[in-house]
Amino acid sequence: MIGILLLLLAYSPVQPVPARTPAPQKVHVQPHTQSPVIRQKSIVANPVTEHISSYFNRKAVPGGAASQLEGASLRNRLARFYAARGYHPVWIKRTMITELITTIESAADEGLDPADYHIRELKVFYNQPSQTPSQEADFDLLLSDAFLTLASHLRYGKVDPVSLDPHWNINNFHKSTALEFRLQNAVKAERIAAVLAELRPRHPEYIQLKQGLIRNRAVARDGGWPTVPDLTGLKEGVSDNRVLSLRKRLAVSGDISVTTVDTSRVYDRLMIEGVKRFQNRNGIVADGMPGPSTLKAMNIPVERRIEQIRINLERCRWFMNDLEPTYVLVNIAGFSLRYVEHGRNRWGTRVIVGQPYRETPVFKADMQYIIFNPRWVVPPTILAKDVLPAIRKNSSYLRKKRLSIIDRNGVIVNPASVNWSQYSGGNFPYRLQQSAGDHGALGRIKFMLPNRYTVYLHDTPTKDLFEKTNRTFSSGCIRVENPQELARLVLQDSLKWSRERILASINTGKTTTVYLPKRIPVFILYLTAFAEGDEIVFLDDVYNRDSAVLTALNKPISQL
Repeated sequence: MIGILLLLLAYSPVQPVPARTPAPQKVHVQPHTQSPVIRQKSIVANPVTEHISSYFNRKAVPGGAASQLEGASLRNRLARFYAARGYHPVWIKRTMITELITTIESAADEGLDPADYHIRELKVFYNQPSQTPSQEADFDLLLSDAFLTLASHLRYGKVDPVSLDPHWNINNFHKSTALEFRLQNAVKAERIAAVLAELRPRHPEYIQLKQGLIRNRAVARDGGWPTVPDLTGLKEGVSDNRVLSLRKRLAVSGDISVTTVDTSRVYDRLMIEGVKRFQNRNGIVADGMPGPSTLKAMNIPVERRIEQIRINLERCRWFMNDLEPTYVLVNIAGFSLRYVEHGRNRWGTRVIVGQPYRETPVFKADMQYIIFNPRWVVPPTILAKDVLPAIRKNSSYLRKKRLSIIDRNGVIVNPASVNWSQYSGGNFPYRLQQSAGDHGALGRIKFMLPNRYTVYLHDTPTKDLFEKTNRTFSSGCIRVENPQELARLVLQDSLKWSRERILASINTGKTTTVYLPKRIPVFILYLTAFAEGDEIVFLDDVYNRDSAVLTALNKPISQL
């Protein structure tokens, strides 16, 4: 069997081979949306075509290399691809095969594994001096499966995000039919590499992240970066032998430039600037002082950074092709918000996100309107876990938080008339509403993006928390540091809604709803590595989500 033979064959440099059996006729491609039905009259009497047809008809027991496709591909997808061509072979021209194999090899630069696309088996076939019709059919099937699978992974990612988070709603991972039609046209036009390149995200940040992967792999091949000893007490002007290790570490990661004769032991201004640059790239306060957080980040092996980049390249493939020209992007792991207008970063600010036991979810929703001076109604989760226990413990809680009890008819209820011990979050017959103002949990502005989680962007009275490095303090919503500026931007009317007009509206104290002139998509995402210019910024995995992505990314396709 060919499958056994493949295990015995060693890879050898690509050698020219005779041209493959040509297709007996030109095939007109039509898109198929249903599982294929084999029509014998459409199949020309050609041995390779007959072998391919038999494979999908189950007239022959799958054997040889094609038997691998049972676990490596969605059979229906491959069957649709060939049904659209009357089961004629696809990979007629040697140039197309070479182009595909070269592109598969370069998939490693995307953080993908060429082994997922049969690279070893394809090279063995490629170098065989001659092939039987059965072998040609096997080769054609493997090439097509690799082509379809790689295209899908570049466009949507290898890992289905829904398998990790069933609430994922940013794109449809299973949009296969339109992609297959596009790939049929790519084959017809002999644009294999070009179309695959068009499918991957072309966002500048994805490209820079990819370049960061290449750079870090080069560092790994050269032995990685050295371990740095405890740097406690290192200050500007101090002469210390530990500076030598620190200089080597910063030089390897490109945070400083040094010469081979630079052996100074002084922690000078050059070293301080290098440490600041490193701190900026690792989500650490850039004070130039190599404290415990800086030391911990410096001693993370380069192999782990490579994994982190691969994880986030995969996350980028999940959503980047679906970004619109104007949007708001919140990075949970980065405690940051960006407003992008017409494809350009317009503005950014710091945010506070959910605590680890009340994680802010990942989702997409459209911002539709803004509320100035919003009243806060305590949501069910916070009511059950926080507010009711606090009231039972201290009846003055309601007064301190300025919470009113309101019944179903909108009538305010006297707190003394409520038997708090008999209620839980599930049977509480009232709503607790907080008055608007600087004291309110929502602050002065609330950005409404209706969603199943009742998670919103809003102001906050606890502005001192923005100075913290790790900003996981909310119950799931996103607190925005500069909400007035965000309001001005999303309202998109500098005359009607200037900073002064927004402030005046807030100062009235009245609860006011203002609809946006156009809905703006909000992407709430989780990225622990991203590109910022030419730099790669690495962040702590505050919700411990990276390992699940990496595990799935490293699995053989048959196990996904």
